[in-house]
Amino acid sequence: MDFVTLGRTDLNVSVMGIGCGGPSRIGQQTGKSEEESIAVVKHALASGINFIDTAEVYRTEKIVGASIKDFNREDLVISTKKSTWGKIKPTDVIKSLERSLSNLGTDYIDIYNLHGVLLQDYEYLVSNIVPVLQDMQDQGKIRFLGITERFNPDPQHVMLQRALKDDFWDVMMVGFNILNQSARDLILKQAIKKNIGILVMFAVRLALSRPQRLKECIDKLIETKQINASDIDKSDP
Repeated sequence: MDFVTLGRTDLNVSVMGIGCGGPSRIGQQTGKSEEESIAVVKHALASGINFIDTAEVYRTEKIVGASIKDFNREDLVISTKKSTWGKIKPTDVIKSLERSLSNLGTDYIDIYNLHGVLLQDYEYLVSNIVPVLQDMQDQGKIRFLGITERFNPDPQHVMLQRALKDDFWDVMMVGFNILNQSARDLILKQAIKKNIGILVMFAVRLALSRPQRLKECIDKLIETKQINASDIDKSDP
């Protein structure tokens, strides 16, 4: 397994992580038992992965907590998230953080993210929620602050472009895959300059996992001349 330092953090992370959300939620949405999901996480860790990404809304934090008991906590990098739908209150964030710590069975979280942030909510979160998170950092409950975008309604990363103007984000999670690489110019170049750690989501989801939808996307990309038709077998993209 290859490892890299995640931006300006001192976190040494495996280049591949285990995500505990998505349509499957490590099997919890597809009929698997908790024991089977725990086995998946343990297998990933035993195989050299040390980065785990979860979120309160995924309802997989307890599974992660059960999975890491037999491993050295200091060798692991755990990222979790607080959803930002609507105007969340500072007290909501404090309660959510404490629940996450309990669910994960740890006294600190390496990366705590504001999750699925939209541009219209960004200024409110900066004014009302970020100071709370910074206080939690001072208490040692959070090591680094992260922010994630809502990729479907914001495919051009408008929110993250705004977030890049601030200096308190250590990590950003961005949608990036073979069909949408707009982050390469819009986000990644500036993030590299500011030494912000980047986590990738939607790498093989959505259109890439649905053949008919993938074909429709390929057709549109060819039509708009974003890719060359001669480079693609349209019958089997």
